[in-house]
Amino acid sequence: MRGRLSVVTVGCKANFADSAAILTHAARAGFEVVPGGADADVLVINSCTVTRRADRDCRALARRLRREHPGAVLVMTGCFAETTPEARASVPEVDHWLGIREPSGLPRLLRSLAGDAPPPDEELSDFAADRLLGHSRVFLKVQDGCDAACAYCVVPKARGAGRSLPRREVVERAVRAERDGAREIVLTGIHAGRYGADRGERDGLAGLVEALLRATSGCRFRLGSVEPLEITSALVSLLSTQGRLCPHLHVPLQSGSDRVLLRMRRPYTARQYRERLVLLAAEVPGIRLGADVIAGFPGETPDDFAETMRLIRDTPLSYLHAFPYSPRPGTESAGWADDVIAAEKTRRVARLRAADVAMRREYLGRQVGKTLVVAASARDPETGVMRGTTENYAEAVFRAAFGARGDLIPVRIDAVRGKHLEGTAV
Repeated sequence: MRGRLSVVTVGCKANFADSAAILTHAARAGFEVVPGGADADVLVINSCTVTRRADRDCRALARRLRREHPGAVLVMTGCFAETTPEARASVPEVDHWLGIREPSGLPRLLRSLAGDAPPPDEELSDFAADRLLGHSRVFLKVQDGCDAACAYCVVPKARGAGRSLPRREVVERAVRAERDGAREIVLTGIHAGRYGADRGERDGLAGLVEALLRATSGCRFRLGSVEPLEITSALVSLLSTQGRLCPHLHVPLQSGSDRVLLRMRRPYTARQYRERLVLLAAEVPGIRLGADVIAGFPGETPDDFAETMRLIRDTPLSYLHAFPYSPRPGTESAGWADDVIAAEKTRRVARLRAADVAMRREYLGRQVGKTLVVAASARDPETGVMRGTTENYAEAVFRAAFGARGDLIPVRIDAVRGKHLEGTAV
């Protein structure tokens, strides 16, 4: 085989970090790695199974890639491959299925597929792999797995128990990424707020962030998803005082009804959630806060849903990811008989997404007149127009006479256009 390999990623930021690692393993095996979607001899789908729609998307992606690349070897890995072995017969387009619980499985397969291909002259770093995936940011996975027992969630089945990368290794990877040119490093994990718990580290995620800030000098860091009760005073203090820690946090909600939260096996109340977000907004002016919400969980009444809508209005959230409840095989709630009818789930999701549109518009409007620092992700060489992501996680399009992909560029925000900001580099 010629030895060209690409990865197409579905799902969360942890999956993108895994995909960068796959490309790194591929380079070590002698493959020429190319961006996702490019013509290649080996195509790897890094899959997701968090919802029924994610399963459907992974199957459809496999069929499309087979049509477009009939001669390629097609590999399915990730959570869908791990948790749904029964799906394999229904997706004959896939040549190799590999779960994610056995970490050496994929490297062995890649070495086998590479055949006698010579090793690369220069090993691909995770930073370079992220760039091939189309990212201007580096995704650094610090933790994997989850020990929670949420009634609806299949992720622990796919990912296993929570486990943290040793702090020294995280710091070494971050230092190496900064040395190689990374300007923003996103700390990812399946349950990142529990970082270090399995290793007996008392200072956890906040301690890790402090160590990373001490060890680096110019790059900025971004946290992903942190559960509400894991937002500690130390973490709030870092967000409020450290300019290199981006003022943005995703705090999963799922429901604003205490009755539903209890049934979901979520370990907080609506009041506790509200208090954490109000504290963040007070201590970190301008912080952008987002949440996941599940609509139509089994037994969710109209009153329960009304409580969710009230909580969203009463908190400083600025965006939502809303999903209809989707029973996942092997989870506690999958067998419950009081599921909400599909039409009602659709109506509730529509209301949540309408709230999301309004919150995004309101938050973006408050950015006009400010100067924000944008991590540039692309540049039009003819027009000089660039795009990227601000420190508070807003997409921005701006004109600049200087700068390249990956740079951190101060931008004066002049207007809001749809879902993004427009401005001028200063």
